[in-house]
Amino acid sequence: MDKLTPTMKSTHNTRFSPSLFPTLVMLMLFPTLIALGVWQLKRAEQKKQIDQRVLAAQNSDAINLNQLVPEQLITQIKQLNYRKASLTGRYDAQHQFLLDNRTHQGKPGYHVLTPLLLSNVPSGTQSAVLINRGWIPYFGVRDKIPDISVDAELRTLLGTIKQPARSIVLKKEQHTNSHYPFLLQSIDLNELGEKLHIRFLPVIIELDKQDESGFIRDWRPYYGKVSRHQAYALQWFAMAAILLFLYIKLNTRKTHNTF
Repeated sequence: MDKLTPTMKSTHNTRFSPSLFPTLVMLMLFPTLIALGVWQLKRAEQKKQIDQRVLAAQNSDAINLNQLVPEQLITQIKQLNYRKASLTGRYDAQHQFLLDNRTHQGKPGYHVLTPLLLSNVPSGTQSAVLINRGWIPYFGVRDKIPDISVDAELRTLLGTIKQPARSIVLKKEQHTNSHYPFLLQSIDLNELGEKLHIRFLPVIIELDKQDESGFIRDWRPYYGKVSRHQAYALQWFAMAAILLFLYIKLNTRKTHNTF
């Protein structure tokens, strides 16, 4: 009678046994990636609030700047940014400025900045608003510019309120020069006000495209960046997920059990 030979069976199990170094890397990188994703979501929420504020401003009626004193604008500037505005006054044609390094369709040029002396303002001191009248080309010689003269008749302008992006800094070699138009690199309304002995409201007006006293006005519309931050957050979270997957995958080993 033949003896029964037992059958040997083998099974495969998995065991998660991470080593020290990849665990330390995981503990450092994974929370960092998650934190970066959360930070981008917070930035997206902040930009969303800005978008809502800008949209509300764009859909509001034009505000009359002659009826506001500078202190009111300072406290309300964030709500008024991108809002339409009307203002009445006279151009100070003798003290104009050229904002350098402005381009249009790839061509170099300037933005023409002209003070508008406000009429019938509530404050006792002379107030003015800096009007961006648009772009003019650069012809290769600094002293050769298109005619930017304008009359000093009383006029009512329409435009869009903008906060100065940066403080205005005059070129050093022009601080002692009385020649106008002055060439500027960036914007500081306080410095310009001291130079002209007037008080500028803390805004710049981008002149309406229909106004005949302006030049090329291809104003850039406001583009929100909510979707960009959301995409960045998704990327950080995806990297965290990939890191977690690789950590588990590379530290999981098969074991053999035979019986």
